[in-house]
Amino acid sequence: MQNKKLTLAPLIALIALTLSPLARADVGEAAHDVKEATVHAAKKTGEFAKDVGHGIGHAAKTVGHGIGQAAKTVGHGVADTTREGYHAVKHAVHKDSEQKDPQ
Repeated sequence: MQNKKLTLAPLIALIALTLSPLARADVGEAAHDVKEATVHAAKKTGEFAKDVGHGIGHAAKTVGHGIGQAAKTVGHGVADTTREGYHAVKHAVHKDSEQKDPQ
């Protein structure tokens, strides 16, 4: 029995040495595939995040322009009303002064 173990030991060692590079190559290939898949997923995630960021930026820009346009419209409305009120008061004051002091 001892003799069989000694004869099988080199055979098992030889088989293990033969299969070892194949096993390493297979594990290396699997590791490379996992790395490539991870890099691809990270790129897709980054692209999605970039697209979302750009969408948010464009939305904020649009809202800002809308607010600016509304403020401009309100400001012009106030200016127009103020000008009209000024001219109405000026006209009324000058009309009254002309009626009081006709020359």
